[in-house]
Amino acid sequence: MKKVISSIFIYTLLFGGLVSIVYGYHILSIKEIDIYRKTLEKSELYHIQTFTGKIFFAKDVNFQNINNTIYITFDNKKIPVLDVKSVNSTDINGEVIKKVSRNGTMGIILAAVGGLSIIISLILKDYI
Repeated sequence: MKKVISSIFIYTLLFGGLVSIVYGYHILSIKEIDIYRKTLEKSELYHIQTFTGKIFFAKDVNFQNINNTIYITFDNKKIPVLDVKSVNSTDINGEVIKKVSRNGTMGIILAAVGGLSIIISLILKDYI
């Protein structure tokens, strides 16, 4: 009975480590443009303000990645998101930076804990 419980424990550590590594990699592989799309809340009318003081109103807003630069597109206009101060009074660049850093931290921690769990399960396999 002790052998069965120890085997279940070791395989649970191994499987949990693999799942943790895969999920950590998934979090790390989320693209920045997808985070911009999730950050922008749905609205009937978008109020876009740039750092130069220009204000635009649009009914439909989208993001495009052109030559590794992300643009916000609306009404046949393209503005780099680095020039956008806010959309609907929300600093989208600040929100994206927070989410990217949180995703990076969580992805690295999950991958490290998963790797450590696999190593521990392989070491314990010989002793139990």
